Amino acid sequence: MILSRLKRNVSIIMLILLTGSSVFTGTGIVSASESRPAKGSVKFGADNNPLAGAADKMGSFKTLFGDIAEKVIPTVVSVIPTKVDTIVFQNNPFYNFFGDEFGDPFEFFFGQPRRRPQQKPQIQKKERRQQGLGSGVIVSKDGYILTNYHVVSGADEIEVKLHDGRILKAETVGSDSLTDVAVIKIVEKVDKLPVAYLGDSDKMRPGDWVIAVGNPFSLTSTVTTGIVSALGRNVSGNESYQNFIQTDAAINPGNSGGALVNIDGELIGINTMIYSRSGGYMGIGFAIPVNMAKKVMEDLIYTGKVVRGWIGVTIQDIDQNVRAALDLGDIKGVLIADVIKGQSADKAGIKRGDIIMTIDGKAVDNTNDLRNRVAALSPDKKVPVTVFRGGKTINLQLIVGKRDQKMIDQLSKNSSSGDAEDDATTSSKLGFSAANLTQELRQQYNIPKDLKGLIITSVESGNVPLLEGDIISQMKIKQNDFIHLENVSQLEKVSKSIKAGESVVFLVHRGGNTFYTAYKIRK
Repeated sequence: MILSRLKRNVSIIMLILLTGSSVFTGTGIVSASESRPAKGSVKFGADNNPLAGAADKMGSFKTLFGDIAEKVIPTVVSVIPTKVDTIVFQNNPFYNFFGDEFGDPFEFFFGQPRRRPQQKPQIQKKERRQQGLGSGVIVSKDGYILTNYHVVSGADEIEVKLHDGRILKAETVGSDSLTDVAVIKIVEKVDKLPVAYLGDSDKMRPGDWVIAVGNPFSLTSTVTTGIVSALGRNVSGNESYQNFIQTDAAINPGNSGGALVNIDGELIGINTMIYSRSGGYMGIGFAIPVNMAKKVMEDLIYTGKVVRGWIGVTIQDIDQNVRAALDLGDIKGVLIADVIKGQSADKAGIKRGDIIMTIDGKAVDNTNDLRNRVAALSPDKKVPVTVFRGGKTINLQLIVGKRDQKMIDQLSKNSSSGDAEDDATTSSKLGFSAANLTQELRQQYNIPKDLKGLIITSVESGNVPLLEGDIISQMKIKQNDFIHLENVSQLEKVSKSIKAGESVVFLVHRGGNTFYTAYKIRK
């Protein structure tokens, strides 16, 4: 009885499941009894396109980005660097702990030691391979590829994957950490390589259209668009040569070494880094201008090292206080804080306090701009230099020197100057106390014997950009020439004529560096 009732209930449940009862229609199952429209009887979409013909007004622009991508994508490759580490290990990890007498840790703790020599386990080696992924741009039919230094740095092996799927071996030709540029070359025989057309990055302007091509997050041949957001960016200080193109075209990890092209499909930059708080795209990316990358590339290919120009000066940007104190008006340029004796600038007649306005016919607006322009010049090249001095514009001729880091380090240790009488002064108007340099003060503050000027013994005002131990050797107030400071009496005399609200400029020597600093006298 019970068995027959159970069978009947099961039969009812199976019938419901098989017939698609309306009990389950809430899950999207349609009853077989419902009628369906005949195939093709339903018309989908509007009868007319409300924007028909609108695209025709754009002309060729509607296919422009597609046309550019079609030509540029094949020139961008995936760069796959591999770092190979060797791991050394033993088959018996307990040997180092228990030695010959005890080959088994369980025997050591729980049994009687077996007084028998144990054979030292065999040492084995295994390789651990770590792969990265970046991008690169083919720049010659010989297989030379431009990429970033940080993409291939430390790699033991390099492979490149072409757009057509071919994977080829490559090797590093040379790299330069100061510009984050590297050149690699395909070592296998290859033909029909697509090559990027190199444009002129100096012609780019903020607002120009750009297209980034690379392999973000291993997604090969990715194209993004944007504009040039800014030019001449320097994002990490003066330890490297930077003149980045900033763009809002999406750049992410893996894009490094990829192409940034203009609206004509010309390579104008090598994508190198992003600004991000999350590690992903935030609308700020940076690319190395192709003009800078090309110069570094040619040096690496032809000479194996990067040769940079150097003129032998210490430079600084012009802030508002310095501009007011030097009465510069709207003059733009870079202030020369020091000139190294016997070097290119000194031989050309450039002096401390000059404002370099142009070099080799190109305007310079800030220190980063001048550093990059000088570095790009070939040593022994004669170039015109325009400086502003004493209210006049002066044209000079300069022969570019060669940057030698060892020589620069040695020269930076040397300073200029002499001794003075023991005297001191405190100036509440200037906001600091100063003293003549004596032998005792030189020893106390580790001041070179040949450095002339006055030493700052204390700073009393928060708006004074000086520190105890600084040496001031020159000063200037508006409409006057620079005065060489030889003793505190001279400083006191000059300070009496300074009025509240006026700006004063000092030439400061601090820790082997020389620079100008300025501030306004408080009321």
